[in-house]
Parts: sequence; C-alpha cells; structure tokens
Amino acid sequence: MSNSIQTPYNFTAVETAIISQNFSTHNDWVKIVFNPIKQNIITHLRAQQNNLCCYCKYQLGFDIKQVDIEHIIPKSEYPNFTFKSLNLALSCPACNTKKSTKPVLYNANANYPADGTNFKIVHAHYDDYSNHIDIIQNCLFVAKTTKGSETITFCELFRLSTVEERAKAYQNIGPNILEQLVGELTNPHTQNKQQLIDIIKNAIK
Repeated sequence: MSNSIQTPYNFTAVETAIISQNFSTHNDWVKIVFNPIKQNIITHLRAQQNNLCCYCKYQLGFDIKQVDIEHIIPKSEYPNFTFKSLNLALSCPACNTKKSTKPVLYNANANYPADGTNFKIVHAHYDDYSNHIDIIQNCLFVAKTTKGSETITFCELFRLSTVEERAKAYQNIGPNILEQLVGELTNPHTQNKQQLIDIIKNAIK
C-alpha cells in the first residue's frame, strides 16, 4: 500500500511558463492549455501512489473520469495553491466529490504549510496513511487518530462498507441466476412477474 507520496510532481520550465501565462484564478484550472500538464501529473502520481486513491486506497481507473487530480487544500479557497505540487494528489471521483471544498486547515496560511500539523485530514505527501487509518477487508475504515477520523468523515469513507455489501449480495445471487430471472420475465406465460422483478431489484440496488 502506498502510504505517502515520496516525490511531488516537478513542473518543467516550459510547464511553469504555460502556467504563468495562462493562470490567474482557480477557474482557469479547466483551460484546455493545461490538459497536457494534468496528464503528466496523473502519470507521475499514479506511480507514486501505486495507482491508489489517496483517501480510500481503492484502485484508480483509466477511463474517462476514473481519476481526479485532488487539490488537498481547495483551490477555490486558496487559488495560489492550484498548481502547488505538494497540494496535488490523485483521488477517485467519489472521494473528491465527497470531500469537495471542505476546509482542511486549522489555521489560515499565506504560504503552503511545510508539514502536516495544520491539516485536519491525512495529507498525501506529509502523512503516513497507515499511522492514521486501518482498512479492514478493503471496506471498513477504522480511525487510529483524530486526523484519520476527520479523513473518514470528510470523504465519507463509511460509504464503502455499503458498496461492498451490495457487491457481495450481487455475487451471492450470481449473474447467471439474474440472467435466468430476466429470461423468465420475457416469457409471456410466466406467473408472479412482480415477484421476479422484486428479486432482481433487490440484487442490484
């Protein structure tokens, strides 16, 4: 498991010039001119994080919107940290959405903090994840510290135990059985169709 990012992304001179010429507010993050830079950041951090989300430690995907560049300190709150390497990590879209723009600092900082003491949540660069959170059976998150507890709360990591339960329920009923049930529904002579529909709904909801 990747416990912390050892090497932040190092912007090239060309990338630094592009940022300087095209960035003024956090809303500029979505400019197309930054797409190649973002891709380079993602490629670098995938290796640094063993392709795991910095918050839930689930595998990151490779398709569209299967990975987000996470701004640990929200860029809307601190625009000057938008391209700060130490503020960038990779997260799954779900964790990024749940964390959203919640304030992660105890005290306001003009400069980027030099360590993790001012952060309410586990910092992907500064903190060893395993010192703050234990993950049991890949879905149950147990806080070992206040920082770990805040991370679980901020990202709603307790949601994953529910996801795991639903996945197991689906596995127990099995895709072949589901196919048989769907086949039964297509038979015009099938009795109790509503009961079959309820079984399928319970298996996949």
